[in-house]
Amino acid sequence: MGAALEALPARQQGFRSSALRKPLSLWARDCRLVVDPEGSVRSLDSYSEGRALFGFERPWLYKVQAGVVVQAQRADWSVRASSKALQFSGRLFDSLDVVQSVHFLQGPTVGYARTVKVRNSGPAGVKLRVVGLFDPAAAQLVETPGRWGSIGLNAFNRDSHVAMDEVADPPSARVIGTIAQPARFYMTTDRSRALDLVASGELPEATAGMSGQVMVLSVHDLDVLVGEAKELTFVCIYNRARLEDALSDFRGIQKGAGPSGQAGPTFACSDRNVADAAAWALTALEGSGRSSDALDRAECATAAALSFPATAKAFLERGKEALRRDGSAPHSTDPLRQGVLESAVMLQGIARYLVLAQDRKLSRSAYPTVRKLALFLMSASKDCVVRNDPSLPQGWRRRIGRGYPTGEIPEVTLAVSAALAEASRVSGLASRSEDAGRFRERSEMLQEEVRKRLLDDRGLLALCVDTAGRTRAEETVDMAVAAYRHSFHQPSEQAVAHRLMEADFETAYGPRCVPKSNQVYFSRSYGNGQLGGCWTRAALAYAVLCYRLGLSGIGSLTVQRVSRLVVEDAARLKGSPGEFPQWVDPEGQEVHGDDTDRVAAARFIEGLLFGEGGLGLSSGGATFSPPASSSLSWIMAADFWAGESMTLFVGRSPDGVHAFLAGPRASGKGVARFGKAEVLEQPAAGVSAVSFYDPGQVVCVGNGSSSQVAAKVVFPPRARDLSKKLATALEAYDAGGSWAKVGSVKVLPSMSFDASLRPGEWKAFRVSA
Repeated sequence: MGAALEALPARQQGFRSSALRKPLSLWARDCRLVVDPEGSVRSLDSYSEGRALFGFERPWLYKVQAGVVVQAQRADWSVRASSKALQFSGRLFDSLDVVQSVHFLQGPTVGYARTVKVRNSGPAGVKLRVVGLFDPAAAQLVETPGRWGSIGLNAFNRDSHVAMDEVADPPSARVIGTIAQPARFYMTTDRSRALDLVASGELPEATAGMSGQVMVLSVHDLDVLVGEAKELTFVCIYNRARLEDALSDFRGIQKGAGPSGQAGPTFACSDRNVADAAAWALTALEGSGRSSDALDRAECATAAALSFPATAKAFLERGKEALRRDGSAPHSTDPLRQGVLESAVMLQGIARYLVLAQDRKLSRSAYPTVRKLALFLMSASKDCVVRNDPSLPQGWRRRIGRGYPTGEIPEVTLAVSAALAEASRVSGLASRSEDAGRFRERSEMLQEEVRKRLLDDRGLLALCVDTAGRTRAEETVDMAVAAYRHSFHQPSEQAVAHRLMEADFETAYGPRCVPKSNQVYFSRSYGNGQLGGCWTRAALAYAVLCYRLGLSGIGSLTVQRVSRLVVEDAARLKGSPGEFPQWVDPEGQEVHGDDTDRVAAARFIEGLLFGEGGLGLSSGGATFSPPASSSLSWIMAADFWAGESMTLFVGRSPDGVHAFLAGPRASGKGVARFGKAEVLEQPAAGVSAVSFYDPGQVVCVGNGSSSQVAAKVVFPPRARDLSKKLATALEAYDAGGSWAKVGSVKVLPSMSFDASLRPGEWKAFRVSA
């Protein structure tokens, strides 16, 4: 109860709650926590269950003076958002500094916690009352029409918590608890009664139990002396199967030992906006397998395989079940009909997962699914032409409503070509050489047909050849999306990339869908922005294309622009910080989209790994060849997946690129290879460090802040020869690729050295060769 207020992390983007026009969101696994700008939780939604697991929740603060209860006025909070937590800070009653933090529980536990910390900065003590209101059935205090939670609950008061089982089969469980224990819990099913009690700040006697669509209220009375700080934690836990497991999780939290779990992949670099946007992208990507749109799920599969292989494996299993009798994937807008692009993107995602895994047994077991999809695509591309059903929207631009491309569309043809090329690799892993040969041949023939039939005189891709045989040569961002799907002709791809750099396409966040110079079709807002707005997923497809073409400076600049949109500008543009908006109206200064765009999040991760990391996929698995030039001076990609966990650090200097890689199944030309790596505790705000070892031990450090930093780097000795020494030489890596001794360090269970880093600078140190 006497814990001091913790300082907020040194680098999180701050906003005023009054300036935010949309709820904020956090994502973990397949759950989304929706929080209103004033700090109240709107709901905890589960995509896998298709409902809200918890509804409204909020604490109210009151000052009790001479027997009179006075509710605090609505605060204009200072809001700080990161991918892990949302924090609301401000001053109430002129003397109470308040910080609230809302975050998901760690590990496999489904639920969230709210921590309320108060400090008395005034001249006299304060009697403070905190009343919490919870709608665990998500039925009484509902903001969104149509959202549902639970039919009813059986709730039991256990003093420090309320245990609930659901009136359902099976009876899922919920626990609402507080640390420290409240004065009492009160329950009611009367919405008006609950709101009246909150308005008064007074609760009746405790309720032992209740059934129905129960609302829970808690009350804490605190005496906060001058200069004193106190803390309360509210916890909401859900378990799909057993109340005993939910109660066990709460008891662990009470003891200060919350559920643990693996940290997952992390990304850091010289630009903090890019690093923060990557963290947001990863949280969105983890639950991508539960997206309601079949094409969007497939679009995320490659990035999911590199980040969360369990999600990719689930995508493979779900893909097996979803296939139609003809071997196709259902169309995302009409599941009763075949989807050519859906089938191609699904096959590519599955195949890339299998190529990364390099597991012949897994490849053989999944091969029937791969072969079904590939044979369907072979039949859909007879005569090496893919003709699409004109009655359904095809390609990526499906929000126009009407006038979308029809007939033969380069994007779809190249997606089919890419999928068959990946299927060829899996056929090799599964020892099906005949299939491998014909899938590869058809892929190359499709590329050749695109070069012959779908390019104009300047080498730019046509929008489509419509059902009447007319070539529509409008210049749109579709050219980049098509080339992103699969490489077909580098000079033409270069022409596309350079055309989209021109002023009539350019926006602050990447190329727009249709250039302003197109006086027939351009509209910045019609058709959900797909005739002139900037769609985030298309801009990132352009970034990935630029990286592939060796235009890494343009690719990295586009990644930085999108990261600024996600981290800094979304709130100013009437969005929510941390969300990848579907599209931006550059002239109207507004972002659009109901939720984060998981496809954009996936392409952001692809841009970082395929682009900045130089990741390539071959029949032998993952390879790395980072580009020498980029606007990012260093990157660290830790605990990503390429058959096994892999970690990469890339540093750039005027003399070239320098890379350090840990991962037994990944390889790279000119890359220093190690068996293992571990991310170290942050040496200073904005500074990241990673230790590579076996053989030897190297520590890489990078400054992602905008100021000079003197960092103390602490690391455990991992090299085998260090156990025989009392001290060892400390060597620094220079831009020429050699090591020079700069000092020595004692060999201890926890070793350390000091490093001074300029803004954006990186260094590497060796303690064992």
